[in-house]
Amino acid sequence: MADRAQRRTGHRRHAVIAGLLTLLVAVMAAAGIAAPAGAATLPAGSSGATRVAFSPDGTLLAGGYTDGTVRLWNVASGQSYGPVLRAGAGAAGGVTGMAFSPDGSLLAAGYGDGTISLWGVTTGQPSSSPLQAGSAVTGLAFSPDGTLLASAQADGTVRLWNPESGLPSGPPLQAGSAVHAVAFSPDGKLLASAGANGAVQLWDVTSGQVLGPALRAGPGAAGGATGLAFSPDGTLLACGYGDGTIRLWNPASGQPSGSALQAGSAVNGLAFSPDGKLLASADADGAVRVWDPASGQPSGAPLQAGSAVNGVAFSPDGKLASADASGAVKLWNTVPGSPGGLSLKDWIILVAAVIAIALSVSAAIVTTRDIWLARK
Repeated sequence: MADRAQRRTGHRRHAVIAGLLTLLVAVMAAAGIAAPAGAATLPAGSSGATRVAFSPDGTLLAGGYTDGTVRLWNVASGQSYGPVLRAGAGAAGGVTGMAFSPDGSLLAAGYGDGTISLWGVTTGQPSSSPLQAGSAVTGLAFSPDGTLLASAQADGTVRLWNPESGLPSGPPLQAGSAVHAVAFSPDGKLLASAGANGAVQLWDVTSGQVLGPALRAGPGAAGGATGLAFSPDGTLLACGYGDGTIRLWNPASGQPSGSALQAGSAVNGLAFSPDGKLLASADADGAVRVWDPASGQPSGAPLQAGSAVNGVAFSPDGKLASADASGAVKLWNTVPGSPGGLSLKDWIILVAAVIAIALSVSAAIVTTRDIWLARK
């Protein structure tokens, strides 16, 4: 009897070992879900993709291209939406800035020849004559209430426009060097501009006056300030630089928040997730990097786009899109727990992990019972 019990206990031990090995494999596989594993590429033209933007309701995705065209897709189906938007003479220099109005009715596109087109999203037609900005447009942003459109200009100015009338709203803001990007704070009171001299300037939107000294990142200023994004709660301002660093600033104090993030190559664009827990960077080395702004650490491995990434954007429900020099606009898989859900493969891995855990726990309980009985 004792020998039989010992043999049975040995078998149970083997079962526990096998179960634990299975559990280890399953957990390792499940851990792989934590990093996005691929992307859906939306059909496009043959020119490079320069900008990407989601409509405020997240149903549409717009991509801008070096040939001056803008394309729209239905996010749910991945199918084209409406005609390709072509600005005629405004296409010169390609699409260099793009933004949806807060109500989703307008899509603004800026071009390298200094014009800005305002398109009716539902009609696919220009809503006014092109705005004449006077120098290459390098970035666009609508104010949260939709009453202003800010354009970053290569001549060192930031221009404010009334999108309804198509007329300037006040004189140009003088930034002192070519402006690469602009962003409004979530409450609409501040406007940030990123300069080729590495300085990030904050402006009072109502008065048009500069607020405090410029934010300067020291060594991070090399290559100029190239991308801007406010966090959804307005407590952080992220700025990317040409030398591959990213700084998080406290816009209220003008002080850095934590150490610089090291992207490794020039940062061409930035975007916060809707909940502010992630920050995505468009990097010149062909990667989309996702960061945890709270810790300053990467959130998963870099997403490999294959060619220089020129722009990134998050949808209201947390989807991540990128535009790269190959002409591809990609929708990336999201991490567990974020909107967008898991793929079928991820669910299979997750279910397998749960089954492995259940089997291992069951085997451990039975083995513990047999060992206890054998020793009685």
